[in-house]
Amino acid sequence: MLTHPSEELRLQHPEVNALAERDFAQAKAVMGRAFENYPLLLYVAPDERRRLWATRALYGSVMRYCLSAGEVFTTPDVAGTACWLPPHRPFPTFLRMVRSGMLKLPFQLGWTGFSRLSAFDTVAEKMHHEYAPGPHWYLWAIGIDPARQGQGLGKKLMQPIFAQADAAGLPCYLETHKESNTVIYCRCGFRIVCEAQVPGHPGKIWGMLRDAVGTDERNTAKGSESR
Repeated sequence: MLTHPSEELRLQHPEVNALAERDFAQAKAVMGRAFENYPLLLYVAPDERRRLWATRALYGSVMRYCLSAGEVFTTPDVAGTACWLPPHRPFPTFLRMVRSGMLKLPFQLGWTGFSRLSAFDTVAEKMHHEYAPGPHWYLWAIGIDPARQGQGLGKKLMQPIFAQADAAGLPCYLETHKESNTVIYCRCGFRIVCEAQVPGHPGKIWGMLRDAVGTDERNTAKGSESR
């Protein structure tokens, strides 16, 4: 008997769900709180009143995009969200961004904020194409509710795609604008492959790659855990 993909996910990763439409609003609110004080958003939307609203709009669009063209995972209580694009289309396209609602961002962020975001995106896109040119899974965004951070939820949310990537022998790629996050991602198997300065901004962008883990390495790891 064939197993439905969502049922297979539940059986293999019981602490992770595919994001359902009924949970979208809650996930959007969680992403807003998760990124409200993120360095990029503090720069893009320095006005506190506008920032939470704009952050929800931005990551709501990212989730919409990945729901239609990739994968979005959450926890059963919707305490965090991981948004992925698949190996055959890991680079966001303009048309799909328009369809996901990103055309509204200049109005939601204001022209100055949107210009700042675009400057970051231009640098990040160049890094992405240069350091992950072949098929790969792209972790576009992952956020955990601040009240639930530090509990290992981020790593759990990444596991379903890590398993698929390892089975196919494919890498995973992400960018982060927060240096302390690089330490967390390194613990999940990523390594820093590039970093860049954004003109006009003191912060940096770090590009990180996770190589596929082979079957032998996975078996060794499981054996070590069982001892």
